[in-house]
Amino acid sequence: MTLMVCVCDYWQHRHYYNRKSIQQPANDTGKAKDTSVRRLPLQLDAITANYWLRELLQQKVLSEKLQREHGVQLVWLSLCPPERDTIDYKWSDMLAHTIWEHIEVEHLMSWLSTLGGGFSALGEQFERCAKTAGKISLQQLTIGMRLGDPFLQARCKLYYSISLIQRGQLRQAKHLIRAQYRFALQHKEFDQRLMRMCLGIWLRLRFEYEERRSRRESGHSRH
Repeated sequence: MTLMVCVCDYWQHRHYYNRKSIQQPANDTGKAKDTSVRRLPLQLDAITANYWLRELLQQKVLSEKLQREHGVQLVWLSLCPPERDTIDYKWSDMLAHTIWEHIEVEHLMSWLSTLGGGFSALGEQFERCAKTAGKISLQQLTIGMRLGDPFLQARCKLYYSISLIQRGQLRQAKHLIRAQYRFALQHKEFDQRLMRMCLGIWLRLRFEYEERRSRRESGHSRH
């Protein structure tokens, strides 16, 4: 005979293990013969009850001893709140620190994006502002590497390529944009915006190449 176990949780929901019918077949008179079940009631906190449950279900020594020596057929585990919750305070502190660090970094990224966008707009007219925008993009890239987010890193590199275009470093910007476009193609199902960013900045790069070519042609025609 297998020992039955019932766990009654905080909300009085009952969870049975090794449950079987406790009613024997009908006797000669045609009436079912009910048998009482000898139970062992235990009121335990959830942590201790979990150890009891594992012991009763996985290790047969205790359950067999209860049945053989005490005639127990059902162990009734009633859960009650523990006097003190068991909390891994060290892990909790580490997790809280990591979460708050992530929140602060995201907040910093928002500020840097706003600041970088302003300097990038001014970089269309002033090279000094374009350099500053590039430095901000590199700071964002450092944060993206700290967060371990490859998509954020790719966007920061694209921001930096805009600064390179504004400063006339078109070849370096071209290689950078192509590398991010290859990455975007491999992960286009996760981030469609990255693909559109690459295509948009590439159009800007083509425009700058055409402008440079037209200036060279006009310079040669004057001579």
